Amino acid sequence: MLDRVRLSLLLAGTVLPSVLFVGSANAQDASVASTASGEVTLDTIRVSPDAADRFDEHQGSADRAQSIYIAIEEIQRTDPQTLRDLFAGNASISVGGGIPIAQKVFVNGIDENNLAVSVDGVQQGNRIFHHTSTNYIDPALLKAVRVDPGVAPADAGFGALGGSIVYETVDVQDLLINDRNFGAFATLSYDTNSETFTESAAAYARHQGFELLGYAKFANGDDYENGDGWAVPGTGADFSSVLAKGAYETDTGYRFELSAQQIIDDALRPYRANVGGLFGTSDIRVYDTTRRNFSFNFGKEEIEGLWNPKVVVGYSENSFKIPEPYGSESTGGTWTAKAENVFEISEGNTVTTGVDFISQNTDYSDSYEAYSEQVSNIGGFAQARLTPVDRLKLSFGGRADGNYFEGKDGTNVDNFGLSGNAFAEVELIKGVSVNAGYSNVFGGIDLEESFEYWRTWDYSNLEPVRSDNVTAGLSYENAGWFAGADVFNTRFWNYRDGDSNVDFSSWGYKLSGGYNWGNGFVKLSYADTRLNLSDTGFESYYLINIGAAVGQIISGEIAHTFDQYDVTLGATLDAALAYDGFISSGYGTIDPYTVVSAYAEYKPKQYEFLSVRLEANNIFDETYSDRATYGGEYDGIITPLYEPGRSFRLTAKLRY
Repeated sequence: MLDRVRLSLLLAGTVLPSVLFVGSANAQDASVASTASGEVTLDTIRVSPDAADRFDEHQGSADRAQSIYIAIEEIQRTDPQTLRDLFAGNASISVGGGIPIAQKVFVNGIDENNLAVSVDGVQQGNRIFHHTSTNYIDPALLKAVRVDPGVAPADAGFGALGGSIVYETVDVQDLLINDRNFGAFATLSYDTNSETFTESAAAYARHQGFELLGYAKFANGDDYENGDGWAVPGTGADFSSVLAKGAYETDTGYRFELSAQQIIDDALRPYRANVGGLFGTSDIRVYDTTRRNFSFNFGKEEIEGLWNPKVVVGYSENSFKIPEPYGSESTGGTWTAKAENVFEISEGNTVTTGVDFISQNTDYSDSYEAYSEQVSNIGGFAQARLTPVDRLKLSFGGRADGNYFEGKDGTNVDNFGLSGNAFAEVELIKGVSVNAGYSNVFGGIDLEESFEYWRTWDYSNLEPVRSDNVTAGLSYENAGWFAGADVFNTRFWNYRDGDSNVDFSSWGYKLSGGYNWGNGFVKLSYADTRLNLSDTGFESYYLINIGAAVGQIISGEIAHTFDQYDVTLGATLDAALAYDGFISSGYGTIDPYTVVSAYAEYKPKQYEFLSVRLEANNIFDETYSDRATYGGEYDGIITPLYEPGRSFRLTAKLRY
């Protein structure tokens, strides 16, 4: 397996020196086009030489063997508008909900509530309402994403019960072009289905080690129509997003960074934001949503020697106001503090040790009552990443955590637990590698969603949650061809469900493959994911905050750049096979769907500041709800939140 792929960038017809770029731990997750010699032709994307290492200094280690990377090049190429767009193309990651406020991410079928999720190093954990998103993120702010499915290393953070997701926002050096010290861009797009206009702009500069970036985005539109031509109530865009970021990097490679972001969505939404309707009704009400994330990061840009510190301090918050019918308000906040050091023993051999602290509080109030719960966790961790011999990589580590929970009635429950993990990756022959990983994770007692605080709970029934994760994989890449096969099994014990505990499991496999040629690529992935609940009925209602029974998913993409015309053409496939997993609970089979989309992008070499993109989404006007969307099995009881029907989106971008 290749740790790094050497790219030769062709910008405006000029061959520039090769640089290092990391797009994916596995070639099947990469979206760049390479030749057999490893040279890659891109259009007008500029890659900073150390962009990959700045995002993930442990890229290529054994615990990253199954990690899924989405780099800035892919984000710029796909221009995602929602989390569903961001993760499209990988069948093992599903995003349910037709509108951003309702979208949740599921990795191997496990709800993101049960993963360690961070933005710029700040832990997210704002569980408020199961009808809304947990982590409402603007993908345009991101420079990279890493998903560790199932097994996560100890330094991924507390609560990595089913893996982890790492988001990182863009830096000034990721956006500047032509070695300038100042830059800006402005984007305007229009979507025909919902008649939505989206505007965004940014300005950024650097000078003698200092960096400053400002970004703003606004979207407004009407309700979109599903494939049958019916308007889906409560789906109109009313969205704003801002990011401010400042940094200073010393001559010796130490970087200080401050970041602040805010997203506001204040509009009429379905009465239950992730459900289109109930018993034939389609009521709507206002959801006033505000999400904030603040972070301070200090660290060393390159890992070298025994002193490579990293410090993170930050706060994330979700706030919901739903005036009808009770005047409900809720805020969930998470404080994060982390200090670690990477000891480089020798090339390819490191040990990371550190401590972290998380404090979460969620409060709820309406015109009748007010409640709150809070939990704090103090942990210490160590993770070794070693290459004892050629073709063998090992990673192993553990955590010790003290978990301190306070219920809404003042009940205190304290727990202590140990966690451990181990990974191995072996290159059998050139181009063929196998990997395996295992973790046993302590998760303490988590907060319940605040919109459920009205229920009466007996906290004496609660036990700390724990999970077991097993993964194994095989990968192949040679002369542009790539293929992979992964299997996984995740089990949870004593998962909190109100004032009781439930056990559940997720298992399945993923197959992927494709081919990269000089100016294009094709990739296809297939995943079969199954869930099981113990001692309760198996249906969407009982899977809330646990996971999604997605079944069999197929994702694919093909793209090619025509250099002589400065045009890239591509098409994507998103499909789900029929699912009969709810039949045992008395519900019918969920229908399959196939969604095909296409795009064309024009980036003229003689006008490098301009790009124009045209998308044709859901070309065949399929009427469907994503398999990870709530309630697909409740035929006649629930109207699911349908995805948009056919739409055309035109985007123009100017850059300096």
